[in-house]
Amino acid sequence: MMVLGLGYSVQAQELSKIPGSFVDVGFGTRPVGMGFAFVGLADDENSPYWNPAGLSQINEYKAGFAQIDQLGLITYNYASVLVPLPFKNQAAGLTVISSGDDAMSELSIHAAYGMRFKFVSIGAGFKYRSASFGNNSLNRDDYIVFDDAEIDAGFGQQIYGDANGFGFDLGLLFHPYESIKFGVMIRDAMAPMNWNSQTRGSDYQARGTYDEGMPMEVIIGSSAKISNNFLVVADFQPAMSDERTNYARVGVEGRLVNILMLRAGTEQGINDLDDEKYTLGTGLDVTIKDKIRLQSDFAYVIDPIQNSQRISFTISF
Repeated sequence: MMVLGLGYSVQAQELSKIPGSFVDVGFGTRPVGMGFAFVGLADDENSPYWNPAGLSQINEYKAGFAQIDQLGLITYNYASVLVPLPFKNQAAGLTVISSGDDAMSELSIHAAYGMRFKFVSIGAGFKYRSASFGNNSLNRDDYIVFDDAEIDAGFGQQIYGDANGFGFDLGLLFHPYESIKFGVMIRDAMAPMNWNSQTRGSDYQARGTYDEGMPMEVIIGSSAKISNNFLVVADFQPAMSDERTNYARVGVEGRLVNILMLRAGTEQGINDLDDEKYTLGTGLDVTIKDKIRLQSDFAYVIDPIQNSQRISFTISF
């Protein structure tokens, strides 16, 4: 009874708490290939997520899609659309991220805008988040070591519910030179979330309705274009609480034979844990007619927990 009832209940209850929700697993295949460092560059369809100020650099329509199989457990779908505005150095973007199944599913919609004033670009992003959990059906045959009464009691403790909330991002990008940039991203400067949870059985209680906001993140980044064919990026993400870790990230991108790109990078946690990641990436950028460009990117992440890979496709016109 203890294993089935309490064990499952605790697991389901934890799904309704913020620390395990809306996790940043590394979105955007190109940024991931460069060691998750992109805040100081943000010059493609990934800018609404990484730094909305980078939208000021967009002068063509872009649409991209990527899929991530995180640790072989959760599939994330990531899509982004950018639209240049009729005003100089201004653009808008929309990014949608979905993941999960009936046990736990999440949806994030990011709308962003960026503009440039001389050597400074500013951007803002507004996001809507929703989640649902505990809608999966449990199979009695999976618990044959327990009697019927124990199984009924355990199933009665299954927690289900949903959540809704908003988030607000702010981004800055400094251009002292066109080849050198510095960026700042404040992710979830405000991010209230409302959770609602309840149990399947009337004899048990969940946490009920409660508010718990997403934690704010601050990331500082830079990029340097060494030549027309070689780029270096670096980010630093300071810990915003004692429970979190400082992260340093660095990456490079080189262009070969005009259409082929190679990338590499690393993310290092400044701690005593074995949590460093190393990344490799490639990209093909082909112009097929006039200004229509097709790009395919691939990234491979070497992770202490489990290696993973990402692939994305983008069209620009």
